[in-house]
Amino acid sequence: MLLGWLHAPATVQAAEVYIVDTLKHERSITVAEALNEHCLPCRPVKYMDMKGSVRVGRQISYELAQLRQNNALDLVITLGKPATRMISRELQDVPIFYSLGRSEMDDTRYSKGVVSLVVPPSPKLKLQALKALAPNIERVGFLATRHRLDDIREPTVLAAQELGLQIKFYYVQRPYDVPVGLRTAIQEMDAIVFIKDRVAINADTVEYILQLTLENQVPTLVDSDRLVDRGMLAALTIDPKRLGEKLGKAIEHYLETGTPPDLSDDPTLFQLLVNQETLRQTPDVTGGAPAGVKMVMR
Repeated sequence: MLLGWLHAPATVQAAEVYIVDTLKHERSITVAEALNEHCLPCRPVKYMDMKGSVRVGRQISYELAQLRQNNALDLVITLGKPATRMISRELQDVPIFYSLGRSEMDDTRYSKGVVSLVVPPSPKLKLQALKALAPNIERVGFLATRHRLDDIREPTVLAAQELGLQIKFYYVQRPYDVPVGLRTAIQEMDAIVFIKDRVAINADTVEYILQLTLENQVPTLVDSDRLVDRGMLAALTIDPKRLGEKLGKAIEHYLETGTPPDLSDDPTLFQLLVNQETLRQTPDVTGGAPAGVKMVMR
């Protein structure tokens, strides 16, 4: 089921490239349009939307498998983990590039042939973003579960040393632990980073976190644009247009050379979203974004 086409100029060297989206939204369309523009052999990139439906996903998988049998499919880009799982089950011999989702694929049965192009911001870039926003901070706290913080401990410690920052990890086991950990962090730290952690920051804790950090005028950095819209100071997120551009060029290079793309360690892929109202209420925030990162006011 072909649900949409991304129109473009005439092809240069045809390659049959399809994008399968878990659920169409503005960000994924921006990625697809930019990819189409910057991958000459891919044009026109064919876009298929699962609509968040397993049934639609199965139909798309079947159609792509038929295209492969007819030598009419060269590469698939999947946006989101559900689309990646479903397509990789059916297409074992087709290159699949996965983006716009979590970096880890937790089911190895379906990820062996998948090249992950999910690029989360590094701990160093997060600290650089905070330091750029609030140049006078010296101490940065991280609040999350031990499991999530242990995953980033080593690169975070190294980055802090390089940037001349002191850091401290505040562990919580349950949402009930958040108030105590947060109050302690606010007393001891100049800024706080919240990584993705459903225990530490969720529907039950977010209002308290917002209230306390705003009252104490503490700069905060999160991973979600929605949290910035709720009142958190800033978030480092993927710039969808830049991601599409980089994907397009990387896929063109792959089609020519067979070398899988690598988008890691590229700060220009990110944008720093900043809540304007929170910015006005946080006196320590006097700077901008790190070099190469676009700053977007919300």
